[in-house]
Amino acid sequence: MDRLTQLQDAIDKMALLFVSSLDHLTKNAPLVPLHPNVPVVSTDHGMPQDQLQNSAQELALDISRQAKELEALIDNLPGISQTPEAQIHDLEDLAQQNAKATVEYELAVKEAKELLQEVTFALRRIAEDQSIRS
Repeated sequence: MDRLTQLQDAIDKMALLFVSSLDHLTKNAPLVPLHPNVPVVSTDHGMPQDQLQNSAQELALDISRQAKELEALIDNLPGISQTPEAQIHDLEDLAQQNAKATVEYELAVKEAKELLQEVTFALRRIAEDQSIRS
């Protein structure tokens, strides 16, 4: 797997961790009154405070680990420690290599088409010779 795909997967995992954590905390947090005059009607919502605290700490650790993994992946990207000018120079070199490869590819395709025409012509001639002899 290439580095950018690994980075994308790690970012997706981080986003999923955030969403899952928010969902878990929202669903399991106990209800609290917003105003002293408005009582909490339901008492069966949420999990015990110590259990919620433990799960919140576990979720925070998961997010922290994933952030460290993301940081490591970013630090290992090629050229990340180069100056912007050096990165631009590398990109220009890659663009030149790409242009050269494109020309070579187009020449190879042209040659393949010519060879295909020659083979097709030869096969037609063989087929005509066979039909004349029959």
